[in-house]
Amino acid sequence: MTNSFSRRDFLKTTTMAAAGAAFVPRIPFAIPTVQHLGIQLWSVREDMKKDTAGTVKALAKMGYKEVEGFGYSDGKMFGLPFKEFVKLLKDNGITMPSSHVMFDSKAYDAGTKSLTDAAKKSIDDAASAGQQYIVCPYMADPDRLIIDKMVPVYQAAAEYAQKAGVRFGYHNHDFEFDKKGPDGRLIIEWLLHEIDPKLMTFEMDIYWVKFAKYNPLDWFKIYPGRWELCHAKDMAATDKRESIEVGDGVIDFNEIFRQSKTAGLKYYIIELENYVTTPIQGAERSIQGFNKLKF
Repeated sequence: MTNSFSRRDFLKTTTMAAAGAAFVPRIPFAIPTVQHLGIQLWSVREDMKKDTAGTVKALAKMGYKEVEGFGYSDGKMFGLPFKEFVKLLKDNGITMPSSHVMFDSKAYDAGTKSLTDAAKKSIDDAASAGQQYIVCPYMADPDRLIIDKMVPVYQAAAEYAQKAGVRFGYHNHDFEFDKKGPDGRLIIEWLLHEIDPKLMTFEMDIYWVKFAKYNPLDWFKIYPGRWELCHAKDMAATDKRESIEVGDGVIDFNEIFRQSKTAGLKYYIIELENYVTTPIQGAERSIQGFNKLKF
């Protein structure tokens, strides 16, 4: 897929979009109540290791109806056979619409131009569990230097996922908005332009976009409908700008989520990486903070 989109075009377009936005009235409560609110289990990773069943039960008691998994390996998650883990969730009234599974350069055979069997199995298992999405959570340091060679990896994963009945996605950190590919485009621009948008969606980590000093709304406007999932964690008003529970920081989630329709946003996923109290307490404070938003 070719594209003549340049950095200069991007800056010009965002400036125009920002100017145009000034004339668009903002109407509170302009979108329906959030239908899909979950938590990325990385937020309570140590608790999940120590007491998987107890932690799932605690999350359910807080009001979480969905989770996003991680750590899938060899047909297991958190030490349990994958189907057993899914049943544990179901028994607590929780579903898992998405999970994070790593797809790096080793997940693809350039000779046969196909995914490895292990990569295929991770997608097949996600499909068998009724997941809507399987999301690549990260790009390894060496792979960032060969973004042109990562494009066929993600394209192959997205094609295989589509055939399996699952949508493939990519979750960003800040480096995708900083590091550039061989032609000068940002890594995020490579991913947005070089992989068929009909096959791959994106999970915007709003905190990391803000950490990279970009406005999520600009990306919504330029790439409408491309951001079907998001990670919601707030940013502390400190020099380090560390992540913090939703509602306790400086990110204006109301302003951002008023544009959910433009973004294509369907799944809102709370995440914690730093803790003021304990992970479990942070998870509860985060859902309480999210539920106080008025957008």
